[in-house]
Amino acid sequence: MIEERLTQLRPLTELSARAREKLLQHARTLTVDPGFKLHARDEFRSMIFLLEGRLILASGRNSVMLRGGSSESLSPLFEANDYHSHAIVASRSTLAMLDRRVYETLVDDGDQESVEVSEIELSDLEGELFSRIYTHAYSGELALPQLPEVALHLQQALKKPDVSIGEATRIIEEDPSVAGRLLSVANSPAMGSRREVARLQDAVARLGLERTRQLVMALAMHQVFIHRDSPYHDLLERLWRRSARIAAISCVLADQSEAADPQTALLAGLLHRVGALPVIAEVARAHPDRSSEEVERVLFRLEGLIGELVAQQWDLASDIISAIRDSGGPENPEAHALTDIVRIARAACPRDAEDDPLADRIPLTDLHAVQRLGFVVDEDGNLPAIDTARQEVDTLIREIA
Repeated sequence: MIEERLTQLRPLTELSARAREKLLQHARTLTVDPGFKLHARDEFRSMIFLLEGRLILASGRNSVMLRGGSSESLSPLFEANDYHSHAIVASRSTLAMLDRRVYETLVDDGDQESVEVSEIELSDLEGELFSRIYTHAYSGELALPQLPEVALHLQQALKKPDVSIGEATRIIEEDPSVAGRLLSVANSPAMGSRREVARLQDAVARLGLERTRQLVMALAMHQVFIHRDSPYHDLLERLWRRSARIAAISCVLADQSEAADPQTALLAGLLHRVGALPVIAEVARAHPDRSSEEVERVLFRLEGLIGELVAQQWDLASDIISAIRDSGGPENPEAHALTDIVRIARAACPRDAEDDPLADRIPLTDLHAVQRLGFVVDEDGNLPAIDTARQEVDTLIREIA
């Protein structure tokens, strides 16, 4: 079906026949049931077309019914820089999903035979995994990770209006490892500590219950990320180490810019790739022979969407959910400061192709968020704000990782 329609779809008509064949290699179709939702902010990597069925396309207060086969359905559902629109499927429908970056590469390079898109292409198997995980995520069938017990118990206790610092302290003491590390982090210079406290209850009192909850969650995350019996244990370890570094950088940037609470930034940085976990678990269950590089390519497209679902299940604050969902996508000038902080931290984190094949590759000089938050990039493309706080960053990494 998609082969027959490809020459009609806008703006694909400007491609040569050879380029359309190349794009077709990266196309997928997805059949979805009524109620299935698509959000523009999650689909920035794809050009999505309605081939069959009906859906409601909404932007702000305006909505239209789109029908497959109509003139309107020949254009993508969402534009490249659309952050607000969404679509709700009204009848069983078939969607075509094409890789936007492949399309842009083909447009830029015309008919050249040497177009290289291997870094972002999906194999047939990877495309099948993408479609299944995507559908399971929206239908509620995808197994999402659970909060560690100490974080869960504290979260539940803090829903009570009369919870005391003593009660919160007793819950944290149930996990001696988290308790000891919380005390250490509370005394860290990166937390703005002016004098050292020796008792856990004093640390909780200093931080306040909400900041304590965020830090406990961050410190307990290691057990969520690391599964030693997983065939992707090494990938999970790399993911955890990189997340810890980005979390530490985020904390320092938040403190220096005063644009967000440092503890909130620490948690957002640590969880910014939490959506990778259920995806890796699903691949390990169904296709444990897949390489880490293949898994990374699937993660590249799915983890923002899945991360939002995990964050909602864990009842995280809206600014943290936004940072998890949006910090890896295109820049939004209306983004929350926390999203900008995590985005900058991701770009500033030392990048090693061997350690992370699809690590963020956007130069700091290209990020408008750097200027929005008042940071300066030096002539080498680095952030002096991080270099001057290198000791604090390294200390935080040791404490949370």
